[in-house]
Amino acid sequence: MGDDALNQEELLDLLARKDNRAYQHLYRIYYVALKALANYYVKDNDVAEDLVQDVFISLLESGYKFKTESEVKYFLYSSLKNKCISHFRKQKVRDKYHKEVLSSQTDVEHFWDKVLEEDVYARLMAAVDTLPPQCKMVMMLTLEGLKIAEIAEKMEISVDTVKEYKSNGKRKLISRLKDADLICLVSLIWL
Repeated sequence: MGDDALNQEELLDLLARKDNRAYQHLYRIYYVALKALANYYVKDNDVAEDLVQDVFISLLESGYKFKTESEVKYFLYSSLKNKCISHFRKQKVRDKYHKEVLSSQTDVEHFWDKVLEEDVYARLMAAVDTLPPQCKMVMMLTLEGLKIAEIAEKMEISVDTVKEYKSNGKRKLISRLKDADLICLVSLIWL
């Protein structure tokens, strides 16, 4: 992060003053995680991007005075959860899987609660950082919502190689992570 790093007090002060640096800081930290979660639920990269943009707009328009960075984090994740659920209702979801996700609210709530726990995403990213470079790149591009064929083209490798890196990466992450909830998150993000 270098010079861009903000401590909690600076962040909350900039947020209270609606200073753009606060939004840039939060965007840098949370965008990838929020987009990955939105993409998991809506299964559409463009819609996921729109939902995450809406979350940051909600934060910008919020008159709420945050007392801790955890409150900000909770706002971002709970806002995204509500926008995802609202999106499904508006779409009159035809897909049976999505109906099951909506009907099993306890599973959805449990999943989001786990995501909100401190350091879950940071611990996951720390594990991804330990992967070999090409494997790590495949996992990160998947997280950004790219399809296997798009990753293959971007990295100039075959589709089969991308699939192999993704499979190996997922297996290595699961073997390194001892926390059942993190393993569940790996399984959800890198299907």
